[in-house]
Amino acid sequence: MTLITMPYGLFGKIKRRQLMTTEAATASPFTGSQQIQDWGGEWWEYDMDFALHQGRQGKKMSAFFAQMGRGRNTFLMADWSIDQVVAGTPVVSGAGQSGNTLVTSGWPVSSTVLQYGDFFQIGTAEQTRLHQLTADAVSNGSGIATLSFVPALRSSPANAAPLVVNAPQVHLRLTSGVPADIRSGGIYSFTMTAREAI
Repeated sequence: MTLITMPYGLFGKIKRRQLMTTEAATASPFTGSQQIQDWGGEWWEYDMDFALHQGRQGKKMSAFFAQMGRGRNTFLMADWSIDQVVAGTPVVSGAGQSGNTLVTSGWPVSSTVLQYGDFFQIGTAEQTRLHQLTADAVSNGSGIATLSFVPALRSSPANAAPLVVNAPQVHLRLTSGVPADIRSGGIYSFTMTAREAI
């Protein structure tokens, strides 16, 4: 398996970005009451269209998807729909953290540093993980803020591990091969489905 970065400047339409969860519901046939089983698995899935790439751009996109195969390789993608611009140089503050909260430092003091719905990345290369905030994060007078987010941490990050808050990336694997649809005039289009590589 090889990790590849998606070529810069090749943008498409994100039709679906969804956090998938391993939950199941069973309902009583007598009362209709439900019981929910949650096994804790969580990952991002993307459906995307790349249309009207012409000439050299189309060939570059075609080569990128050929490299990916049907999940043989994985890739890093900066989700261009995440257009936040955030100040600070945040890092993890304290080792051994787990779950859906993370104590961080390195933020501007006494301010809302990230907002509900914002994203951040932790880890690099194959360990890249994308998370989305489920509450505003407000720093104290020392620039420390606790982030609440989904999905939960898969492993405990090291103390002082950096967070990427501007142009965060997600680590993906195609769920099937991506054929090139080539129209007259050398106009390429592609439809891609991918899931987080975990």
